[in-house]
Amino acid sequence: MRIPVLDMFALIPLILCMVVQGIVCYLTVKTWKSKPDQYLHPSFFRVLAIVVGFFGFSAILAVFIPSLFLFALCILFASAILLYGIAKYYAFSTAPPEKESPPETGAEVESPNDDTLVNLGLEFVSHVSGSLSQEIDLTRLLDYINDTLVSSVKADGGVIFLTDDFEDIIAVKSYKGKFPPPYKLSADVPHKPVRVETNFRYAQFSLGETIFGEVAVSGKPLMIADGSGDDRVFANGPEDFLKPGSYIVVPLRVNDRVVGVAGLARIPENAAFTDVEFKNASTLATYAGAAINNVYGVQEVLERADLEREASIAAQIQKTLQPKRFPELPEVGFGSFFTATKGVCGDYYDLILARRDRISLIVADVAGKGIQSSMVMIMLRSILHLVTNTTKSAGTILDWVNKGITGKIDMDHYATVAFASYNPAEHTLEYASAGHQPMIVWRASAKKTELIRQSTDPIGVERSSVYADLSLTVQPGDIIMLYTDGLIETLNPEGIQYGIDTLSRVVEENNSLTAKELASLVKRNLQAFAGTAGQHDDQTLVVMKIKA
Repeated sequence: MRIPVLDMFALIPLILCMVVQGIVCYLTVKTWKSKPDQYLHPSFFRVLAIVVGFFGFSAILAVFIPSLFLFALCILFASAILLYGIAKYYAFSTAPPEKESPPETGAEVESPNDDTLVNLGLEFVSHVSGSLSQEIDLTRLLDYINDTLVSSVKADGGVIFLTDDFEDIIAVKSYKGKFPPPYKLSADVPHKPVRVETNFRYAQFSLGETIFGEVAVSGKPLMIADGSGDDRVFANGPEDFLKPGSYIVVPLRVNDRVVGVAGLARIPENAAFTDVEFKNASTLATYAGAAINNVYGVQEVLERADLEREASIAAQIQKTLQPKRFPELPEVGFGSFFTATKGVCGDYYDLILARRDRISLIVADVAGKGIQSSMVMIMLRSILHLVTNTTKSAGTILDWVNKGITGKIDMDHYATVAFASYNPAEHTLEYASAGHQPMIVWRASAKKTELIRQSTDPIGVERSSVYADLSLTVQPGDIIMLYTDGLIETLNPEGIQYGIDTLSRVVEENNSLTAKELASLVKRNLQAFAGTAGQHDDQTLVVMKIKA
């Protein structure tokens, strides 16, 4: 009768265990359904480990102390621990997220959040896009950037400088509001608001000069809370509008390149700039630098496109001016080649048969490139075709050409000209040069080459320039070569020039060839010499060989 009594006492904890286990199962299933991704939480494993330990301990204890009541009591304790863990985990998994605490009062409340700064940056980009869809106006963009910076930090005035890399200076491009100048005013500037503002609007400083130039060199933003007590700020006078206040100077940069400087100012009556406003101005300056750089990039692309389009037009004009082919004459033979360099368009050559007693060869090299060079070529060609029909000498013809062109073209577009006029009946060659390369003459009888030089001014430089005639007697087999400096200055991959000596040697070694064959040989020899090296000037050669 004793054992059944003990078993009935053991039933009580076993029944409670079943109840506890049922609750555990219910909470576990509900938790898993609500948040299955958090079900396997580390706390859950720790609770399970404790429960398994209690079960193991109770099993071992039951071996040495056989008591169903004790075993059931251990299970109850284990189930209670499991219930505690599950309940705590359930409360954690179903609790609503904590609300963020409001920001503390003080300076941080004044700071615009990152979204505001990003939106301002996007507005910069949008403003650039809008400008590009119309006419590019950098000044309008700078004014917009200046207005945005002033309003975002509540400044009284703002100024934007842009750097000039060629002259190492920064110059004001946008000015707004009240800005006590932090630099020393010139003694001739009256201390009146309008005159001081005008002076500031057109100010420029060397890199490193004033606080603006210092920031342009260092690329580091600068804040001066009180300019009246800072040695870097100059106090220009007792007038209220000249009293230094608070300043922020930030670089407008992209990567490591400073493209400008923005300055912000507050007058002494207002509170000084805060660190938060300094940080915001620096961030906005980064966006502004990127916007300005985008405009620079588009301007560069458009300028390059204009130059390429102009060079293409000039090349077509140049091609039209060149003779289509040289005629075959019984007295002389001709050969030539012309290799154009993209974007240069400077060489012009021609053959004029205006009179029976005159065969005129012209080779010219116009300085510069593009449409203006083509216009100079057209002027040269027109005047030469007109005056060559006269009985005037070669020197006089160049003199007329010079007087007709000088003063009507820019000094940057002068031209060197070689003019050779051959009289077949008398076997005489009249030559005049306007600052051009020496003429090469192969003497068949002497079997050697001569260089015919003249020291004169190019066409278009000085109206009073004088061009002298040089008369030569030539014989059958003699070879005359006119060329431009682009030919003899051709470089090989090692940086060595082709040179007059190489050209002369090719003539000496191949003087038996016709003029056409000789020109083709020089062209092949020049190409083999240059190899893969890039060339930077047109290459022109005209060959005339005396036949009879």
